[in-house]
Amino acid sequence: MTKKERSFDELMSDLDNLVASLEGEGLSLDDAIQKSETALDLINSCRSRLDSAKQKIDKLVEQADGSLNKETMTS
Repeated sequence: MTKKERSFDELMSDLDNLVASLEGEGLSLDDAIQKSETALDLINSCRSRLDSAKQKIDKLVEQADGSLNKETMTS
């Protein structure tokens, strides 16, 4: 993870805060639209991280003895 990249937990925390803000009262329409766009960007970032993690997990193969090994990629 580079310095610019934020952790999944940080992204989710920001998303939670945005949702709470959107659920509150007193937001102007322009602010609500801007926060919604930011929330969508955060959702897409989180989804990408989850997809990447799933691919890594899918490469693990359970052995007959119950242990897990990485599946080797052959071309």
